[in-house]
Amino acid sequence: MSTVLVTGAARGIGLETARLFLRAGWRVLALDKDFSGFPLQDIPRVEFDLKAVGEIPALIKRLGEIHVLINNAATLYCHPHDAFPEADALEILAVNLRAPVALIEALAPQMRARRAGRIVNVASVAAKRISFTAAASYTASKAGLLGFTRHLAYEVAPYGINVNAICPGPTLTPMYERNADEQTRRERIAMVPKGRWITPADHGRVVVFLCSASADALCGLAVDVDGGSLLGWMPWAHYMTKRKRK
Repeated sequence: MSTVLVTGAARGIGLETARLFLRAGWRVLALDKDFSGFPLQDIPRVEFDLKAVGEIPALIKRLGEIHVLINNAATLYCHPHDAFPEADALEILAVNLRAPVALIEALAPQMRARRAGRIVNVASVAAKRISFTAAASYTASKAGLLGFTRHLAYEVAPYGINVNAICPGPTLTPMYERNADEQTRRERIAMVPKGRWITPADHGRVVVFLCSASADALCGLAVDVDGGSLLGWMPWAHYMTKRKRK
């Protein structure tokens, strides 16, 4: 049975991704720093704080054989660029960028030896535009993750390793709910042509597909799972009003 490691698996997108992999017959390892309230009792839990980037190689050595890596864990603080506390910025870059790179580097040798593997990095639509919640370092970390995804995909494809990313749009995860007030949420959903929040399960289904045999030819993609929010630059209703004018 193939093993998938899902980071940030205790809640939100990671939780639903772990659940969907489990339903698809995978052995799932769930990694997070806090599993309070975690509902999937049959899944092995790996308690680990990804800020400890230097300890990641030893962690992977302990976990053994892993066939698929889902780099989902992320953190977010909301400050304008000129008022961003250094500690917050460093934590964001550690968890959102340095840790995924370290996990990949620790796992790559065994994937190359098997000449098979799947890696999916969970980036953000912020990487292609900006963060909707005044989080400059978050935007930078996710843009960096997309750049690394493209470069890595090119280098490891000959070894049978597929690397792709998804870019979540507006999703009511616990992290988003902590950082977006009601007005921000109303403004955000108005920008989504689909007219609804994207769900963690929407993302999880795309991730599982990218790890399936059906996605074998997909390398270096950044799939926007955003309900069309990157297609426009104004609320959809406002656009339609302008469109009808003569």
